[in-house]
Amino acid sequence: MTTPFYKLMLVTHRQGRPIDNYLRFIKECVEAGVTSIQLREKGASPEFLLDYALQLKVLLDSYQVPLIINDNVDLALEVGAHGVHLGQSDGCPVHARQRLGADKWLGLSIETEDDLIRANASRVDYVAASAVFPTINKANIRTIWGLKGLNSLVKNSLHPVIAIGGINQYNIHEVMMTGAKGVAVIGQLHDAPDPSLMTTHLRQLIDSSMHTDVGRNNAQSD
Repeated sequence: MTTPFYKLMLVTHRQGRPIDNYLRFIKECVEAGVTSIQLREKGASPEFLLDYALQLKVLLDSYQVPLIINDNVDLALEVGAHGVHLGQSDGCPVHARQRLGADKWLGLSIETEDDLIRANASRVDYVAASAVFPTINKANIRTIWGLKGLNSLVKNSLHPVIAIGGINQYNIHEVMMTGAKGVAVIGQLHDAPDPSLMTTHLRQLIDSSMHTDVGRNNAQSD
């Protein structure tokens, strides 16, 4: 897969939907341009999570789309996921890296400037600015970064930065113009009347923003 996996990451939000029905939704989004799936399923039993993750992995492998597991290194190793995403309360990235090895991706949510300082000294592959805008899909938000804060994170991070939290079709261009390398979305696709069409639209907005940003940077360097 040549497109960076974090360009358009879909975070799962099944909300009790039957697995087969939900996998059809995932399939639609992947076929339309989602570049990775982050499996986030709080409160489920280990047995359910294992079955769910295995089915998701089989589906995504057929499209060469990576599976990232939220908060669960054991599950990621068991199903052969491509990586793990950790929140600030989900465990130590140093220990996670030791267990995952060098060939798995490791992402880390950034909620404060101190988090970024620690992340810069860690062996992670990307960081997620959480949350850029207000969102109902994440509880106990410590920081709303906004575009100014996101821009500062991008400038000071030693790792690629993706944006999460309240990202939608109306603000995604401004988000990408900060220099962010991708976005993670939940509601924009789960709540869309036509998830496939919305995915295509988001990819077009991301790709055009990246092209514009490259052109702007080239002009500044001339």
